[in-house]
Order: sequence, then C-alpha cells, then structure tokens
Amino acid sequence: MDIKGISAGLIQPRSLSDVGGKAPQALNVGQGAGPSFTQALVDAVGAANTKALAADQATQDLMIGQGSVHQAMIAMQDSAVAMDMVVAVRNKVLDAYQEVMRMPV
Repeated sequence: MDIKGISAGLIQPRSLSDVGGKAPQALNVGQGAGPSFTQALVDAVGAANTKALAADQATQDLMIGQGSVHQAMIAMQDSAVAMDMVVAVRNKVLDAYQEVMRMPV
C-alpha cells in the first residue's frame, strides 16, 4: 500500500504577484449576478433617508396648514417602516458577524 504525505495533492497557496497583482477569481463570486450586498444596503439606507425627509416635510406642511393629517401620518408610517427594515437588516448582519467570530478556526 502506497501512503502519500499530507501535502501531496493539496493546492499550494500563491501570492498576488503570481496572479499578476489581481485578486483571485474565487473572490469575485456572483460579480455579474446583480447589485452587491453593499450597494443594496446603501440603496436601502438612502431610501429610508428619503422617506424620513418626506415625513418631515409632510409634518411641516401640516403645521403651517398646507397638508392633510392623512398624508402626514402615511408619510410618517412609511418612514418608520423603512427605518425598522434598515435596523432589522443591520441587526441580522451583526448577528451573522458575531456568529462567524465565534466559529473555531
């Protein structure tokens, strides 16, 4: 029976200079599949901010007598739901990060 060494058959690590200074392809998984997670988060925070500004404007319009109570309440609830969504996603990302940090190496 032929017994090979532990390092036989393992892929040897390469430096960035070996691949022309570019990141390895394995790091670019899902690159063309759609927007990145970071971009999705940035868009969600931007949308929540826009809704918060719209709610503030609707409240100011109501205070000076130009807006309706219904429109102000709808804008405020829309803003609250968007902010709750951003906070929930943030909490899930932090939970996932903490779980990864607890993993043994």
